[in-house]
Amino acid sequence: MKKIVRLLLIIAFALFIVSCDKKTTTTTTTTTSAQDLPPTFSGVSDKSIVQGDEFNPLTGVVANDAEDGVITSSIVVSGTYDVDTVGTYPITLTITDSANHTVTASYDLVVTVKVLTTAEKAALDLDAVNFDNGIVLPLFGANGSYFFWTSSNPLVVTNRGFVINPPVGSDPVVVTLTARVQNGATTLTENFEVTIQPNSEVTVTSKTSVPFEGTSEEYVVPNQEAVDLYFVDNGNLPYIDAETFVDMVNGALESDIIEFTPVGEDGLSIAYTVEYEDFDGTILNLTYTAYIDFTENTFTVNNFDFFGNYVASTESDYGEGLNYIDADYVDGNEVTIPLGEYNFDLVIYQDGEKTVYLMPLCVTNLLFVGGVYYDVYYNGDKLWGIDTFGLSGGDEDDLALQDTIRESSLNGVAMPLDTRWATYHYMALALDYFYGLKEDKGVSTYYNFLVGYVENIITKGDLTVYRTMFDLAYKLDDLHTSHIFTGYYEAPYSLGLSISDLGPESTDFYEGLWAVQDLITAKYGSVDNLPAFSLIDGGKTAVIHLTGFTIDTPVEFKAILDGLNALVENVVIDLSYNTGGNLGAVLRIFGYMTENPIMYHSQNPADGSAVTYYIESDYVAYDYNWYILTSSVTFSAANLMASIAKEQGIATLIGQASSGGASSIGVVLLPDGSAWMISTNNVLSTRIGNEVDGYDYVSIEHGIEVDIEISDVTSDAQLIAAIAQDQAE
Repeated sequence: MKKIVRLLLIIAFALFIVSCDKKTTTTTTTTTSAQDLPPTFSGVSDKSIVQGDEFNPLTGVVANDAEDGVITSSIVVSGTYDVDTVGTYPITLTITDSANHTVTASYDLVVTVKVLTTAEKAALDLDAVNFDNGIVLPLFGANGSYFFWTSSNPLVVTNRGFVINPPVGSDPVVVTLTARVQNGATTLTENFEVTIQPNSEVTVTSKTSVPFEGTSEEYVVPNQEAVDLYFVDNGNLPYIDAETFVDMVNGALESDIIEFTPVGEDGLSIAYTVEYEDFDGTILNLTYTAYIDFTENTFTVNNFDFFGNYVASTESDYGEGLNYIDADYVDGNEVTIPLGEYNFDLVIYQDGEKTVYLMPLCVTNLLFVGGVYYDVYYNGDKLWGIDTFGLSGGDEDDLALQDTIRESSLNGVAMPLDTRWATYHYMALALDYFYGLKEDKGVSTYYNFLVGYVENIITKGDLTVYRTMFDLAYKLDDLHTSHIFTGYYEAPYSLGLSISDLGPESTDFYEGLWAVQDLITAKYGSVDNLPAFSLIDGGKTAVIHLTGFTIDTPVEFKAILDGLNALVENVVIDLSYNTGGNLGAVLRIFGYMTENPIMYHSQNPADGSAVTYYIESDYVAYDYNWYILTSSVTFSAANLMASIAKEQGIATLIGQASSGGASSIGVVLLPDGSAWMISTNNVLSTRIGNEVDGYDYVSIEHGIEVDIEISDVTSDAQLIAAIAQDQAE
């Protein structure tokens, strides 16, 4: 602190008495009276102090006067100085005696640099930290210290000091921020406690109506001229009445069977009953329920079957020729989804004479249609109803549709803050409750994964936000999870994927894919030249090359079988370059391979349910020795085919272990307009155990081991040798 010395001149008056004796004799001499002598200074010399030291400008200085004596206390000091700032400061001393004689003297004060120890430097930098004007965590101190920060709760205050307010209705959160300060060889540590307040409840501030247009080819969903959307706190995140949403997508859902019933002042009950014929001909009625608590901001279902049994029929028959003859069920548990913990505040609002039960549109889409392969996309101007396959597909028509729905008046508008926050929280919600690999990956909450990117999402430009959405999809390191397209706050554009964007497991898959491509190219000249089938071993073995599964694959497969000559004894289904596709096609192909019922297993880690279906086919099985050829490229539906064939003894597996892929895919539409494809809660499995001791369902996410291994999946000689080995055993 600057210490500025400014003293006023003090004038001293002295009274004196001169007494005379009674001598009568006087001597006359020439003398100088004391009254005529000016005062004098002693001890005035240049002074030097170390920066920060205390300083008295009169230390060591004395003022004497022949008549008045010591008059140091009357010295007037002029000149300014700052003991905390290095420099030279002129100091002037002034003294006036009783005879009005004034004398001045000057000297320089030299403030020199203080050489601090590393401990003193670290302590000074640590003392300078305060959060009076908000939480800003310094990385460097004025004295050269380095700061390293850790937060006791990085989901509320990150290690970089970014604040994520707790959800509505929660208590304030006290977070301890620990500073480790290093200066040279000195390290000091200090804790700072900060209190972070929760978000406030939202209030409806506006309402608008937008058109709805259905584009689905699988579901007949009528267009609507005007659908009411609501907005809160003058923001941009659309809310919709839950029943309005369900009615809007009638045709994708059997909306007419779903009943909405208000409960008390803050609840909404949703229920529907499905009638179906059991395998023994019995007519059953099953009721599925959900309850929304608008105070606690929770959505509770009796089990996750609620989200799928109201689905309407599709135009395509993906199970053509398949008959479900029996099933074993493991019932799911009740699940409460705490929407409030993901910062989504539900609102009951009186709109004139109508009470509406409002939820964010993104949440209604996730809950009500996320499991039926249908989605509603909002672009700021309009609502679009789309098949999941149209959102995730890559053909020309699909890509054109994806561009069309993103063309909006908001193209080029800066993404609002509430949309950014909703995107961050929505990703965590979708991954925590609807991502099938959460348990497999040992994740407690995906907030722990996303929090490292929250500053990019909330504070950076729109292009950075969309790039972050792209990066996050691939950092999950799951081949069933990918980025589909960017959102509508920019005109439609694409982001190119490179191998460096992928995680280690995905990288391994693609390196294996390229290796198989090289083998195919070496044998056939190009992967495009891979034939539909080939005959080897003198015509005794037919190899049918399936590079994917579509709704038409079983028909094409049968046509090949029908064209084989009588010499063929062995049929190899080559899945070594097959990355998956339609599950129904896999089950239908098994109808040409066995007359026995086919068992299909799946589980849902979200509610603990599982099921085994026993499926018969209308098809007639062909009498061949069946083999399946796999590689590290064999993925998803192809991986399922390998699993079923091995577990049920339908075919012998030859080649290399498949790469896995257990979950069906689904689309997640983010509030910023981006779209992801993710692994869903329908996790394909194998089943171990027996009826007496019970069964365990085991995910096939990590692939299926082969019965006979060969090093080159394109080698006819190795394949023939493996078949001979199998038949000799």
